[in-house]
Amino acid sequence: MSDHVLIRKLEHVTGSAAAPRFGFAIETRESAGPAHKHGAFPDDVVWLKLHGGLVVGKAKIRICWIGEYSSIAEVRARTRGAPLHDLDGFWAGRPKAGYAAVAELAYERWTEPHWQGPRTYGYEWVVLDNDSKRSSWLEDKPPPRGGADLLRSFVEFRQGLS
Repeated sequence: MSDHVLIRKLEHVTGSAAAPRFGFAIETRESAGPAHKHGAFPDDVVWLKLHGGLVVGKAKIRICWIGEYSSIAEVRARTRGAPLHDLDGFWAGRPKAGYAAVAELAYERWTEPHWQGPRTYGYEWVVLDNDSKRSSWLEDKPPPRGGADLLRSFVEFRQGLS
């Protein structure tokens, strides 16, 4: 069993004041990425993180599909019925064909916002498949420069969900 870190832009987060609704962990790449190679399994822990390094929630994997796709619409269709499906900005700019992992999330909950690991601008899904990665990604860190703005934006976003 591995832990995972799911990284998303704040504008692609949905939910309510009571709980987030990331709904799915998604990895799409032209070549097979970490989630595609290592998989995700029921009850694996997923840390929900914003671009910039702020951890805001926690979930578990319900089920995961891994495969190749010839159209991003095939991957998007796997999220039908979830708010993520309708976020055009989330799907824009993704490889038209390639390798994907799509994991449905369960037991999503907000955590006290805190800073951990790298700032995460280049990642979408990280598989913590060894002690070194787990330590690096789950280690508490001080807020980065500009971090106060992200924290403030997140707090305002969450208050707006009430």
